[in-house]
This record gives sequence, structure tokens and C-alpha cells, in this order.
Amino acid sequence: MTEVTQAVTPTVTPVVKQRAAANSLAPLPTVDILDDSVIWTPEIECLVQAVVEQIRIDQPGMIVNGPQRNGKSRACRYVAAVLSESIGYPVTTFIWSMPKDIATSSRGFFQERMFQSGCNAVSHRDIVVVKNRFFNHIAERASAEAARRVVIIVDEAQNLGSDDYGSLVFIFNELERRHVRPFILLVGQPELSQISELWLSQDAQQMIGRFSTRTHDYLGIALDDLEQVLEGFDNDEDGPQSSPAFRTAPAAYADGWRIVNLAPLMREAVQTVVTAQNVNEQVRLPMQYLRSCLLAMLYRIIQRRIRPEALTLADAVDCVKATNFAKVLQYYVRKGKGTSGASSGARAQ
Repeated sequence: MTEVTQAVTPTVTPVVKQRAAANSLAPLPTVDILDDSVIWTPEIECLVQAVVEQIRIDQPGMIVNGPQRNGKSRACRYVAAVLSESIGYPVTTFIWSMPKDIATSSRGFFQERMFQSGCNAVSHRDIVVVKNRFFNHIAERASAEAARRVVIIVDEAQNLGSDDYGSLVFIFNELERRHVRPFILLVGQPELSQISELWLSQDAQQMIGRFSTRTHDYLGIALDDLEQVLEGFDNDEDGPQSSPAFRTAPAAYADGWRIVNLAPLMREAVQTVVTAQNVNEQVRLPMQYLRSCLLAMLYRIIQRRIRPEALTLADAVDCVKATNFAKVLQYYVRKGKGTSGASSGARAQ
């Protein structure tokens, strides 16, 4: 008797099919498509002009607050870079960042600020020596840059404690004694705006007069401004290879395609997500979510080996959702109800 062997066709599971599809994707670039440079935005410009105005009228400081991931830290770097040019005379700028939930002594506060100001000689058993080195370093930097004005930007300022504010007052007074004109810019999350209310309730006029004569709301990017913002990613002054558009699609770049061309599709995708959640208020896109959405769109173009113009609205919506913005949209609607660049002075008693 002859045994008949029947060929069996292997079953291809969905997982295997997905892996096969994934293997057909083009490899991702070995370098970052977007560099870490700060991109100009209309919101950053409003911030720069607000700071310039306060300095010109010789105010001692101001508060800037805004929701998380709006790019406040990058904005601090931008302000520091352009302030002298914007105001028309030399300004020496320092950026300090305040850690969260870390109690420090007066010595620790000054040592950390020295380190963040570029001074490494922070160790000495006598706190008086530490403070003197700190003030000497600030004054010497200003002198070297021919600046009479020193701007201290305090990032993550919502983490400041009452002792820290006392130290800032001391720093302000001591710099003035050394004939340096200080301006202290407090930058932080929305709860920072509540400090003004606290000072008012405590009749703390010294704090109000120094730090909160003006409060500025730093919000996300208006959807109508996407073209202006995305143009900032099209800088190719160092050659085509430095351009994200070239890194994404060299052939399309040669034909004139640029990152800014994605603005209408990105705007429509964000608005689609907004409409799906029945949100009627104006929505602003935080800078971090914009960068993540843009990267998701560029990587999709690369991996699928498609022309940028072939990216669909469904693709763009998927990219917006991939950033997790849809899940946090309501938070930004609540926190971003203020007007772009809105500012207010301390209320009269």
C-alpha cells in the first residue's frame, strides 16, 4: 500500500503579516531630522517685546507663566540670545533653573546659581566667601560684555520657596549696590501666577514691586501661525544636508518642497482631532507637540517611501494622535483661555 503525503500550506498569522509589512519599510535616518535649535514663533516674539518694554521703563522684573510643554525653556534661551539686539544696548543674561522638591540651604542655593552662571569655584567653608565670589562673577561678566544691565531668567520658577524669594531679593539689592542694574524674569507653570495673589493677600509689597509688576501668559502656537513657525525648520544656510526637508525627501526637496508645505495638512489634522472632542474654543498647539507631530509626519514619509504630497489627512491625524495630544487637549484648552501675550499689572490695593 502506497502512503500519500499531502502538502500542507502554512497558515500566516496576522502578527507575521504585520512583521512582514514592517520589514518592507524604509530604514530610518541615522541622524536626527530636526536639530535642537530654537524656532522663532509669534508667541516668542510677544514675550521678547514684553521683556524689552519692561526693561526700557526700568521695571525690576516680571512673571511669565504657561502650561507645560509650551516651549518655555526654549523661549528662555531665545530671549537670552536676542535681548541685547532687541533692546539696543548690551545686556548680560543668565538662565537659572529651579529643581522641584529639593530643599537647599542658603549655601546650596548660591552654589547652584554660581554653577548655572558659569562659575566653577563654588566650594568654600565660609558662605560669605561663596556669596562674594558669586557677585564678583556676575559683575565681571557684565563688565566684560560692557553691560550695565543684568537679566536673570529663572526657569521652572514655580518651584521657588519663600526662602528662595528672599535670596532673590538679596541678590537684587546686592547687584544694585555694585552698580549693576538687575532685572529678574520668573518663568514657570500656571501656578506661578498664583504667587501674585499670595503676595497681595500678605501685603508683601516688596515682592509685588520687584517680581510681579507685570504677568505675561505664554501660550502655545495658534493654528493660523503654523506657516510662520514651520518656515523656521526650513533653514538650509549650511547646505541642503542641514535641511529637514532634504533629509526627509531629497527628490521632493530638489523640486522645491519644504517643511512649511505641511502646515495646511497639520492644521487640518489638529482641527479634526479638536472637532472630534467637541471643543469650540481656539486651540493652541504646544511647541513640543508640534515638534513631535512634525517628526511623526516626516518619519512616515521616509518609511513609506512616498512623496510628501502623498501624505493624507488620515495619516496626519494618526501622527497627531501618536503625540498623545488628543489625550491632553482638554488640559490645554482650560489652561490656554487667556489671550496670546496677555499681560497684566499688579492690582491696586
